[in-house]
Amino acid sequence: MSLLVVMAHFDAGQTLRQHTLSAIQNYASAADRVVVVSTSGIRDSDYDRLPLRVDFVTRPNYGYDFFSYKWGLDIVGDFAAFDRIVITNDTFVGPVVPLSELVASDRAAEYDLMGMTWSENHGGHAQSFFVTVNGYVARSTSFQQFWRDMTPVSDRMDVIRRYEVGLTASVVGAGFTAGGYFEPNAAEKELARARFAHQFAVRLLPGTGGKVKRDARPVDPDRLRLYNPAIAFADRFILDARLPLLKFDTLRFDPYGLGADCLLHEAELVQPDAMDGVRGFLRETKVRYPFRDKEHNILGDAAELARSGIGYCMDAEFLERGQEQGKGE
Repeated sequence: MSLLVVMAHFDAGQTLRQHTLSAIQNYASAADRVVVVSTSGIRDSDYDRLPLRVDFVTRPNYGYDFFSYKWGLDIVGDFAAFDRIVITNDTFVGPVVPLSELVASDRAAEYDLMGMTWSENHGGHAQSFFVTVNGYVARSTSFQQFWRDMTPVSDRMDVIRRYEVGLTASVVGAGFTAGGYFEPNAAEKELARARFAHQFAVRLLPGTGGKVKRDARPVDPDRLRLYNPAIAFADRFILDARLPLLKFDTLRFDPYGLGADCLLHEAELVQPDAMDGVRGFLRETKVRYPFRDKEHNILGDAAELARSGIGYCMDAEFLERGQEQGKGE
């Protein structure tokens, strides 16, 4: 199976971080070709650290990650010649499982388009930080036209609507199937809804003097299924790497107020190699990633998160895992 990987990259310090290099090495070990498209560039000395089968190119910083994906695919040209394509970015730690396992998984065989996670928001779509398609999709008119017609967009939410959601819609509209690699069980889905409900009690509304979302309007129970899986299931990175990546935005902003400090600590214990240098990276780049609108939270009560079991690494499955490990010692 021929495999192409196109990766979007940006680093405020123009540095090839260890977590980014680890991801590139993972991709290069499985792929026939890896194209990294950077909107920042890296130091000259960092180029020597790249694997041989990697093309590292730079472009002007506009159009967000999707335009980097397009840039990379345009460089490849005949991307339809590959049996599988992965498009991904550098906004997370991981994947901490080999790329070869991900693309050969049962879920990848089940779906023509597979995201690492599947969101029910905006009608359902694969989250675009890691998406893979098979050769049938790559050769389809709809997929090729999607990239051919793309123009750079400067608004983040517009990119999500037009391109993240639009990619899934284009592929599904052409008759292909789509889904996610990470498959939550029934208990995890219930936990995710509870975690999403919690964010309504801690998320501050801009310009309201401290009013939270739940005070502004009642929470529609049906809306609770629209949680962001990359946030709601972030600690599944620690549980046997069932979700084999961890988003930096979750660690930076703790969007649902679930205890990102605890999550970072536990991740460092369970995945020390993958997390090497991540705490320093977050600290060093903090000034370049200010809170966006609707990301400010009230400081959470760790005791309440533990009592309710909704905090990161505090739900029943984690407690059971801890008890099992204690018995084995």
